[in-house]
Amino acid sequence: MYHCNLGFYLINCHGVLSKIIKDAAPLTHFTHEFSESSRPDETLTAAADVIIAGLQGIKAEETLRFLLAHKRKEAQLILLADKEQISGMIQQELAEVTDIWTLPLTEQELAFRFLRWQQSYKRDMDFWQTRNYLDATINSVPHLVWYKDKDGVHLKVNESFCRAVNKTMEQIEGRGHYYIWDIEPDEYARGEYICMESEYEVMDKKNTCVFDETVKIGDSMRQLKTYKSPLFDLDGSVMGTVGVATDVTQERIYEQMIINNANTDFLTGLYNRRYAYQFMEREANNSITIFYLDLDNFKSVNDMYGHQEGDRALTLTTEALQKFMPDSMIARIGGDEFLVVQIGDQTAQEIENKRVWLQKQLDGIFAGEEHFKKLSASIGTAHSEKGEIVMDALIGEADTFMYREKNRKKQFGPK
Repeated sequence: MYHCNLGFYLINCHGVLSKIIKDAAPLTHFTHEFSESSRPDETLTAAADVIIAGLQGIKAEETLRFLLAHKRKEAQLILLADKEQISGMIQQELAEVTDIWTLPLTEQELAFRFLRWQQSYKRDMDFWQTRNYLDATINSVPHLVWYKDKDGVHLKVNESFCRAVNKTMEQIEGRGHYYIWDIEPDEYARGEYICMESEYEVMDKKNTCVFDETVKIGDSMRQLKTYKSPLFDLDGSVMGTVGVATDVTQERIYEQMIINNANTDFLTGLYNRRYAYQFMEREANNSITIFYLDLDNFKSVNDMYGHQEGDRALTLTTEALQKFMPDSMIARIGGDEFLVVQIGDQTAQEIENKRVWLQKQLDGIFAGEEHFKKLSASIGTAHSEKGEIVMDALIGEADTFMYREKNRKKQFGPK
């Protein structure tokens, strides 16, 4: 995809030497331009991408120093020199030279050396393109991406990772978990913030694994869904891991909200009928006691004072049930109908005592409210021993009891 136009500067390359280089076909993605001179030129040196300098017949050391002083840092420098000239060069200067082609060279040797240089340069550009593809890809996504060696040292991370830990790539790369995540070694060892075992699991299984991990980012705990895969060395052994993490904290919150909305009553925040049935199904192997509660004269509150006061009566009832029956499952299963479920063995007398006591507590609360003085609670109960529950029958029994209590109060008034 990339296009690379190389500007060659040929110095002291005459006749066949110049022709061979100029006639060499550019490799894929490349084009060539040429400039030439017999002696080094400062302007041409500074503009060149590749400098090929023949040192035969000119002062080698002086020419090399000139070229090193005036070429661009990234420009390639290839020298054509005999062995005597090479031996006279300083090692420090030679370290800045791309390659030396030792003279004399046949035409075939020269063509071969230039082709090999072209292929090497193209590999560098292909590597640059691949790295560019990788960086553009991992830095364009909101997920955290990292590459680590088998000792847990971070070799490469993306920009999202940097933002998450509030550090630069230079600060992160080459460092381990303690520094990057700002946690103490003992906290890390306990696995409170980073799951160490997951890295070893991936390297042991040698395939991609998915984990739910909790990490501490700043002052908050975040939920991550991580995908980790092994990185293999040339001999097939595992040399590290690559990880991709999605922050699912908000999704988990939304998920819990959906679950809560599906299981709770919007007005009171109590569980709804659906959840109450599910709860009792789960507890089917235990003894269960239910208290079925209905508000007497609730309609009159709505008719006289409006639905806002009716809603307040329901929330007042909710608060009272939560206060007086704290260890129970409490649900609103209808307009003014509530269900209180208790798990465990109880005698018939204990259940009746609770029923009467709860009814009196609620009636006392209503009596203290100006608009609720006509309100009262009618409560029915039902009990099943372990493994005997038939939910509809149990609720039906409590409902029948509750309506008997309503009728009794209509005939004889509250106890």
